[in-house]
Amino acid sequence: MRNRLMITISDVRGSKQYTVHQLIRKMAIWVVLGIIALFVVGVVFIRVLSSKVDALDEKRQQYKEIQQYLLVENGKLQKTKHELISYISDKEHELKRMNSQLSEIEKIIGLTPAVDDAFDNRVARAKEKSMEHIKAARLSVAELSLLNESIPTGMPLKKYKRFSDGFGYRMHPVFKGERIFHFGQDIAVKMGTPVYAPADGVVEYAKKKGGYGKFLLINHSFGFKTGYGHLSRYAVKEGDYVSKGDLVAYTGNTGRSTGPHLHYEVRYLYKWLDPMDFIKWSPKTYQAVMRKVRPVHWDALLAQLRKRYDLRNEKVALAVAP
Repeated sequence: MRNRLMITISDVRGSKQYTVHQLIRKMAIWVVLGIIALFVVGVVFIRVLSSKVDALDEKRQQYKEIQQYLLVENGKLQKTKHELISYISDKEHELKRMNSQLSEIEKIIGLTPAVDDAFDNRVARAKEKSMEHIKAARLSVAELSLLNESIPTGMPLKKYKRFSDGFGYRMHPVFKGERIFHFGQDIAVKMGTPVYAPADGVVEYAKKKGGYGKFLLINHSFGFKTGYGHLSRYAVKEGDYVSKGDLVAYTGNTGRSTGPHLHYEVRYLYKWLDPMDFIKWSPKTYQAVMRKVRPVHWDALLAQLRKRYDLRNEKVALAVAP
């Protein structure tokens, strides 16, 4: 038997002898078993981790989907919110316009609180008497000239394309589907067309005014006013005195407008009148206009006009007296 290195291990139970070869073999087995155990444990651990990672990935994906869904729903809610706000705002503006329209229409038609029948009869008789005065009225050339200088007559434009929209109810060109009252005469023109005063007066208003855009208001004699909307610029300022035929502004497309035009209004006290009646005014038609435009107290107006005319005659007489 060859010489072998022997290792003896002693304890209370006795002694055991091992050869180096046996010891190495046992240690190798234990090492292999340990590696296998580690491998098995590692595989199990990896699988557990992998399942947990998969679960986390699934949850993360679910979270992303939920987050995306919430973003989409939030976007829808925001859109709905903005639509509701816009809808409410539009309805508020529409209500304001309707209230404004109603108020203006009441002014136009002269709607007033109820009064007793006797008073109504007196008013009716006074109006009828006024109409009789108008039928009999014959103004001299000088009186008619003075009246033409005092109240808005004729066209405020020398050049224009056509009358595009008249006084009265219409389908609004901007607010589609809305039937509202139009308080003036629209006249289609080129941009920058000169606008002239249709009577003597003083500039009361010359700045932007809502849907009118750049707006001009001239205060004339006997309670008359004229308004000019959608202007591009002014040739006068507030407080300026103007004479009939003076340049006051230039046409444009400002405010709520679908194209270059002049929005022209004629007002009497708190009522809006049809501008076409005054545009058509002439020495041959003025009596017909007076009979048609009933809100104006023509008899009192003509009485005041004759006083002015007499005063002018007196001044002329004084001027030429030796």
